[in-house]
Amino acid sequence: MPDIDALQAECSALRNDQTVLALGLSHDLRAPLRAIDSFAYLLEQRSAQALDDTGRDHLHRIREASARMGRLLARLQVYLHAGSAPLHVDDLDLTLLADWCVAELRDAAPDREAHIDIAPNLRARGDERLLKTAIAELLHNAWTYAAADRPVHIVVDAEQSARGTTLRIRDHGEGFDPALATRLGEPFQRLSAQAHPEGCGLGVAIARRIAQRHGGTVQVEGRIGEGATASLFMPNAAEPE
Repeated sequence: MPDIDALQAECSALRNDQTVLALGLSHDLRAPLRAIDSFAYLLEQRSAQALDDTGRDHLHRIREASARMGRLLARLQVYLHAGSAPLHVDDLDLTLLADWCVAELRDAAPDREAHIDIAPNLRARGDERLLKTAIAELLHNAWTYAAADRPVHIVVDAEQSARGTTLRIRDHGEGFDPALATRLGEPFQRLSAQAHPEGCGLGVAIARRIAQRHGGTVQVEGRIGEGATASLFMPNAAEPE
């Protein structure tokens, strides 16, 4: 019989370690990165003309790598927060949260034509801030992998059962090879690294970590050229880790 108190103490210690690591990511690791980018910027502004084409290319690569590392640190911080933030479970309006996330996507890409259908009266129990993050990550994926030659089309609905609520986010985008589905949700596993180099491979992993902390799951299904469906299951009686 496992010692429940010992397991709870171990989980608490792990979450505390994650909190400390997240703090280090946000401060200690970012400081030298900012210095690298700042000095590279100054060199680019003041001395670029003294460099040949190869030197300017190297300088450009330094700044690009610095910017990518900054994005990776920011995403890692979100992932760690998803696993360590305290849970405040309440009745939530998932329709409102999805509308909020879509508004942020539209603000970030005002020229992108998009048709987003969100079903009304979608509800579940969970932590508002964390579930908003999970929904935002899944919607961002659906938006990002939309076909470039036609408008974004996303449908958000849900299925109720005796066990809980399954929120579904369906897109009509690029899709992916079903044989690679097991890689989704694993940190840094990317299926379209060449087509979308700005990604970090943490979106589904963040959503899945949040779902797991509520006793739920995230599954993603898709086919090449037919889009994908992300399913976020939340139990009726949230059972946080």
